[in-house]
Amino acid sequence: MPDLINADGLQVKTATEILADLTAAYKNIYGNDINVEQNSPDGQNIGIITQMNVDLREILTMINAGFDPDQAVGVVLDQRVTINNITRKGGTYTIQSIDLVITETVTLAGLDADFNNADGVGYTIADDAGNEWILIDTETFIAGAYSRNFRARKVGQVETVIGTITKFVTVVLGVTSVINSVGVLSTGTDEETDAELRVRRQRSVAIASNGYLNGIEGALLNVEGVSNAKVYENITNVVDADGIPAHAIWCIVGGGANTDIGTVIFTKKTAGANMKGAVTVDFTTISGTIFTAKFDRPTSEDLYMRFDIQKTDPAATFDQAAIKTSIVVATSYEIGEFAETSSLTATASTAITENGGGGVPVNMEVSDDGVVWIDYLETSTKDKQFVVDTTRITITVL
Repeated sequence: MPDLINADGLQVKTATEILADLTAAYKNIYGNDINVEQNSPDGQNIGIITQMNVDLREILTMINAGFDPDQAVGVVLDQRVTINNITRKGGTYTIQSIDLVITETVTLAGLDADFNNADGVGYTIADDAGNEWILIDTETFIAGAYSRNFRARKVGQVETVIGTITKFVTVVLGVTSVINSVGVLSTGTDEETDAELRVRRQRSVAIASNGYLNGIEGALLNVEGVSNAKVYENITNVVDADGIPAHAIWCIVGGGANTDIGTVIFTKKTAGANMKGAVTVDFTTISGTIFTAKFDRPTSEDLYMRFDIQKTDPAATFDQAAIKTSIVVATSYEIGEFAETSSLTATASTAITENGGGGVPVNMEVSDDGVVWIDYLETSTKDKQFVVDTTRITITVL
């Protein structure tokens, strides 16, 4: 087969074809009685030239594949996705739901506030290990108990233990206590990988559409700091089972600044469509009227797990604490995503192997209350997000 580009794309010779062509050429020059065995000088020379040709064709193939964003890698992938007006995301932040007790009216600044200080840091608390957590959304509170989302100051994976985020970094009169009573809502990650960027590009190609559901979701996912987003729609004439008003959309967004999220909704929402959401952002239109974008933040929902370990080695012992930690690190859910036992069984199997092996997980079950156990579990509402913690994993060794 010759090297060529046709309707099927780039076609290059294989190593076997190149070797055969060079061998034939050598015999054509020196005669058929030439020794081209691998241990001969001419045979070794043919092998060297063959490998050089193979290497050049591999480079050519990579360059050609790099024009396809679904195959490109590294810097070339960064260049390709800019065609779709997106860029590789840096590391994301861990998001944690925090319970606050407030005794008088106070305004706590979030990451979306306008700051005079250079650091631009909002209301901040810390855990026992010194990790700092910053309130995401600025809000004015009256006396009462609240649960609000905080973002880790440090980018990437930040691990914490339930009940350890209790220290005040920013002291505000009227805020009497803070604590993390549930696990993390979403764990931070390092810089976006090639595989993740390819998937996001595929989802984001709908950004250019106007008022289309996937277009809004794709644009929200492209907002700086947004880790997760879901958009639902009610096309009926009455409020639906999820509480979405008639002919309305419901945007649920994790991470990102209120103004940036509101801008996407303002830009992409179809004219006349209603919205559902407790978070509001006001915009003044060209005509002078006020447009109020509405959306919600995800809230955490505890997920309980229990399973048995069937020994495959009668002498095996198991570090249950380490196995639970491995499962928590490897398990995360998106907004409204269901939990099912087949994938959790695979995760538990990997965790057991990573911590010494000697057994396999069986009889996996999940629950949202630790009482009723089933194989498949949906979040109680679509704005919920399952969170897993070591304290809610039960392991029994058979």
